[in-house]
Amino acid sequence: MRKKWLTGSLAVLLAFVLVLTGCGAKETPKNALEGAFIKSTEMKSYAFKSSITVNDLQMDGADLGDPSVAMVINMLKNAELTIDGVAQLDPMQVEATLNVALKGDMAFSFSLPMVITPDKMYYKIPNIPMLGLPADIVDKYLVLDMKELAEQAGEPIPTVDVVKTQKFSNEFLKEVMGKFDEKTYFSEIAVKDANLPEGVEAKQVVKVAITKDNFDQAVTTIVKDALPALIDLMSKDEYKELFQIDQADLDQLKSEMTATDSELKEGLEEIKKSLTVNELSMTTAINKDGYPVYQTIIGNVDFKDETDQMKLVVHVNTTTSNINEKAEFKIGIPTDTITMEQLQESYFGAMYDLSEYDEELDAIE
Repeated sequence: MRKKWLTGSLAVLLAFVLVLTGCGAKETPKNALEGAFIKSTEMKSYAFKSSITVNDLQMDGADLGDPSVAMVINMLKNAELTIDGVAQLDPMQVEATLNVALKGDMAFSFSLPMVITPDKMYYKIPNIPMLGLPADIVDKYLVLDMKELAEQAGEPIPTVDVVKTQKFSNEFLKEVMGKFDEKTYFSEIAVKDANLPEGVEAKQVVKVAITKDNFDQAVTTIVKDALPALIDLMSKDEYKELFQIDQADLDQLKSEMTATDSELKEGLEEIKKSLTVNELSMTTAINKDGYPVYQTIIGNVDFKDETDQMKLVVHVNTTTSNINEKAEFKIGIPTDTITMEQLQESYFGAMYDLSEYDEELDAIE
């Protein structure tokens, strides 16, 4: 049971770093981030561009003898993913294009435009030769009806209470971020030394980081202070419906996180046998209006067990612009669409000629 909550705590460690740093006269680094995060929840529209790059991926172990595993690793090394688009809060509409570029002997790339509205999601079917998709469906938009999907799953239609979500985000920031010591995790970087992209104007740049030096303290803070505070916040009646989590489950989770100092120390030593955090950091550039306009996330970790070991270095960069300006959608609401049923019929119909089977079934009937 102890190992379970330690593993769970570690899994959310990076999530806390990313969420807490989502986002001023110059303020202290911690206060500046808190203000930027709150401002980001007030954005009514914005354009965004993100990139994810696998800078290093090394693996040693028995699985490397499998050619398929070696091929996948080779493809992922220096893989690049970018996503850029526009978001609007009211009426809610998001459009984005995901671009994937894989490297290695089997290198290939493709783009996936998408549009999201409150009741539908649209995904443009890419032309990827290895998938063997029929020509008549390529470049059409697959439309997914949220109401129909919910009915098929026997679940209520998903909705987002924007006001309540923003209120929770602000309380979450104050309750959870306050648990982390400013001198230990937060620092300010001179704007001229921040290597910001051309066109990004910042008034203040703040970095928050977890490294080998403060890893033990970070996990201890998360387990003993931050996660219990988060659970208490989620237990409030006004937020239970937001997350659709039973109080019994929250109580069970909180009870599993109680540990003595000796138990926590033992758990940390066990974790460090298989995980080394070289760096988990996020650097945020804040403009003169207090909005986060550029963020860089660095993940540099090593994993190992009895037979395998892996090193992974990932960089994520995000630029936010045109904040609260009129959203300019390039795709709009797609009209050349295809349903999931039509996609399945076209795809499998191209793979197999089902007409003879239909005739046999008709004869049997």
